[in-house]
Amino acid sequence: MAVTFCFYPKHEYACPQLRHCPHLGGAALGTVVLAANEGDEGFGWLNRQLDSARKSVSDLVAENEVLKRQIEKLKLELKLERQTKFATNRQRQTDPSSQAQPSDNASGRKPRKRGAPLGHPGWFRPTPTHYDALVEVPAPARCPRCRGPVSVYASQPPSGHFQEDLIDGRRQVTLFRHPVARCRSCRLWAQQPGEGEILKSMIGPRLRAMGLYLRHDIGISLRKVPRAIEDLFGFHFTPAALIGFEKLLSGTAESAAEDIRKKVAASDGAVNADETYWLLDGQRAYYWLHATEQYIHFQFDTSRAGEVSRELLGENFAGTLVTDCYSAYDAQGAKAKQKCLSHLARTARDWQKLTVPDSAAYSFFQAVKTWVQRGCEFHRQRAGLSSRRQADEKAWLRKELARLVAAASELDHEKAVTLQERIRRYADCWLVFLDDPRVPPTNNHAERCLRPLVILRKIIFGHRTPSGAQRMGWIMTIKETAKRHGRRVIDVLYRLCTQFPDRVLRYIYGGPGMAGS
Repeated sequence: MAVTFCFYPKHEYACPQLRHCPHLGGAALGTVVLAANEGDEGFGWLNRQLDSARKSVSDLVAENEVLKRQIEKLKLELKLERQTKFATNRQRQTDPSSQAQPSDNASGRKPRKRGAPLGHPGWFRPTPTHYDALVEVPAPARCPRCRGPVSVYASQPPSGHFQEDLIDGRRQVTLFRHPVARCRSCRLWAQQPGEGEILKSMIGPRLRAMGLYLRHDIGISLRKVPRAIEDLFGFHFTPAALIGFEKLLSGTAESAAEDIRKKVAASDGAVNADETYWLLDGQRAYYWLHATEQYIHFQFDTSRAGEVSRELLGENFAGTLVTDCYSAYDAQGAKAKQKCLSHLARTARDWQKLTVPDSAAYSFFQAVKTWVQRGCEFHRQRAGLSSRRQADEKAWLRKELARLVAAASELDHEKAVTLQERIRRYADCWLVFLDDPRVPPTNNHAERCLRPLVILRKIIFGHRTPSGAQRMGWIMTIKETAKRHGRRVIDVLYRLCTQFPDRVLRYIYGGPGMAGS
């Protein structure tokens, strides 16, 4: 505010010392008033500049908050797309940008099989010069191939078979002596293995079982398994020998895995199904899982189409298939289907972050999460609830499902509309567990069964050949089923190396019971 003063010289209150005021250090009062007015104008200009800067900063902060929300939304949408997108080999082949350009010196010849170069000297295990134990093995009464009678040549010296193995944690060399015997029907030499012997093998079954256990159950890479065994027990073998261990038991493992598959397909209860990707020589492939509470089956295939699951379970599957909302299971001919409520709640939780609080879409996602939570709690506490309480909970869950399906026009977000369409599409598959206590409301069992395979994928990065991936599927099937029956994995692998499939299955199924979940 400008300073004013009366300067009329004849005013009765006029001061005679206006031009040299002693209270102002001899300065004129007009000079002081002029300086005050100029300072007031300067402060006003600075205040206007400060107000303009404050408004500009406020606008920038508001814009920054909007951009942050948009970035978080885009990040979440990108994460969801990455989680749900599975590029098939067929799509990758039809994409022109993914086609590799042929090199100038490329020829039409088939690439050479991986391995050592031509002329490279092979590695052979040296034959032991001494042995720690001697086992006399009698001749078989019947020929192992044609079941014909066997003649023993007692005048001929017996043949010896050296085998190295780990006995009680120590390296031991055993000499198995076999009498000379020949089948009278097929005229071939006949031998039967002794206790803990693998014919024509220099490495025993216990060491083989330990290597396969470290590889498939503990999850150690192919090259680190021989290093671990050599450092612990002083027993040396090559990584290629470990692949040979798998090939030796592949026939027995395939038959046992097929029997487990038939038991899964013959179930009239809940069968959890899921799939996860795998790498086959750099290309996308898949492992399919179908599991009950007692039997778990892994199937390797290069396709993610629903025909794989339908072939495994058969056309007349009489059980309830528990899966996520992957459309490949829609054509499955099951008696009933239960969709995973946890996947539904997880989607609602993720998409709720994209909505504004107090909006219709936000309330819809919250209602979906509450509905799923009450359904899962009802399944867990069903045994302790009275009949009246069970009836009330079932009625509320069905009524709430109908309300979620009917709420249509007020939804103000595309993600909410998408989730509602999903709920409406599988309206008959969300509450199957209410009528059948054996059916779980979630697919958590399949997720937990796939977890060891997913961890192993991060360690070994897939396979180079389909046969190796198939063998892993068979071994995973047997070892996980053995765990559910309370059997030790290393004991089952030992029997796979030394026994026929029917005896291995009797050992697994005759376990002390299903392992605790």
